[in-house]
Amino acid sequence: MKGDNMSKSALIIIDMQVGILADIDYPIFQSQKLIDNINHLIEKARRKDALIIFIRHTEATGSPLEIHQPGWQITPDLHQQSNDLFIEKYTPDSFYKTSLRDILDQQDVKRLIITGVQSEYCVDTTCRSAFALGYETILIEDGHSTCDSNFLFADQIIKHHNQVLGTWFVTLRTHDTMDFDHNL
Repeated sequence: MKGDNMSKSALIIIDMQVGILADIDYPIFQSQKLIDNINHLIEKARRKDALIIFIRHTEATGSPLEIHQPGWQITPDLHQQSNDLFIEKYTPDSFYKTSLRDILDQQDVKRLIITGVQSEYCVDTTCRSAFALGYETILIEDGHSTCDSNFLFADQIIKHHNQVLGTWFVTLRTHDTMDFDHNL
């Protein structure tokens, strides 16, 4: 792979769904700033013809994230287009029992840029899986978020996951320093 300037990138946007972002009991920390940062990345990715993949968490009937229900949809505040890809998942891992790996392999994608919610669940798990599968994995440190827990504030959880994931599993970038060129 070294020296291959034609490998492709994919922007992975995890669980930016109406039912998660609108949950007033568990508000996502700085959700509007997160949406703005991800939209900035979407525009950069489009200019470089990077693949854009929205991941949707799916839960049982009656849940706010029930498939095809309003809460399951990606927030309309994100700049989606008809040629973007959408993948449903049922666990915190965007790879587990989904078509994500097959799509990435078919498109010869080697580099993943990961964003979304929640930092300590689906973002963390997907980053670790991507690393284990051999992808060059970039986590946008100001491109993921979560809500407060019983023990930590959301900003502490985000910083903690940036530090932990950044020491071994991912390269950290900010939304404004991320470069979608084929090589770093």
